[in-house]
Amino acid sequence: MDFTADGQTDMIAATFEGTVFLVAGSKDGWSQPEHITDSQGRNVVISLYYDMEENEYNNADRSPEGSEDPGGHCVSAFLWDWDNDGDMDLLLGAKDGELYRQMNEGKPGAPSFTGINHPINAGGSPFKMKGGLTAARMVDWNGDGLDDMVCGGFEGGVNLYLNTGKLNQPQFSAAQVLIPQDTTGATPNKGLYVDVTDYDGDGDLDLIVGGYKYTVAPEVELTEVQEEELKALHAQKDDIDSRQGALIDKAIEASADLPDDERKAAIQVALHLEEVEAFRAESAKLMEQINFIKPPSKRDSGIWLYRRN
Repeated sequence: MDFTADGQTDMIAATFEGTVFLVAGSKDGWSQPEHITDSQGRNVVISLYYDMEENEYNNADRSPEGSEDPGGHCVSAFLWDWDNDGDMDLLLGAKDGELYRQMNEGKPGAPSFTGINHPINAGGSPFKMKGGLTAARMVDWNGDGLDDMVCGGFEGGVNLYLNTGKLNQPQFSAAQVLIPQDTTGATPNKGLYVDVTDYDGDGDLDLIVGGYKYTVAPEVELTEVQEEELKALHAQKDDIDSRQGALIDKAIEASADLPDDERKAAIQVALHLEEVEAFRAESAKLMEQINFIKPPSKRDSGIWLYRRN
């Protein structure tokens, strides 16, 4: 949506780092991602986040005063005008399945997020997507003029939470299952990210779901010769990977005192050195030989359409 109020479409996304980014659009294309910050200049987070400068996880308690720090790790973000006041608030999804709102006290093009995350309720209890929340989507599912929530899960399944409140006072019902968690492996059952649209133009909303499933490889009884060959291949791969890692570590250490931009550029160069690329290719070839002797479980990823009847 047009977050910067300049007439261009922008993108908002959270990453597994635990923070939220804006990728601003322009007539010339997309800008570089920038952190979205609150009114105090702090990166928007739920609680747990990865500090790229310190190279470690930290915890920043952004819960309301008097509330217990949830320790949530933000992995999704969605803009929605919670209180219908004309500016976009943030819905922040936690990896473990919780959902929070952070209010915007600014105006279009000049946001001022409070930095305080309020838990969202559903069915009279704190929202919790079983198996972890990938992302929330707001859409008027039942055509009553109020946006409802459609949510996908890391462990599969898609749920609907109907909005039974008012335009400026949303209230959500308990979960209704739109797509059950599949234990058969016939359909995607992991990492279900969902979007809602009238795909076939028939007047009702359909689901487009990205996800994956694992096909477990059958047990293979190896001969003694195969066992020895497998052992040798693993040893070769471990050695190659160790030598590759040592080269990269050396480059990281050598660039430690450089300015931030130069340090990042030096690390990128190190990751694509000819010798590093050669080690990477050799490691991949060894992995192919290992998988030929003992096939691994297979991951199938894709995008599926669920038509609404």
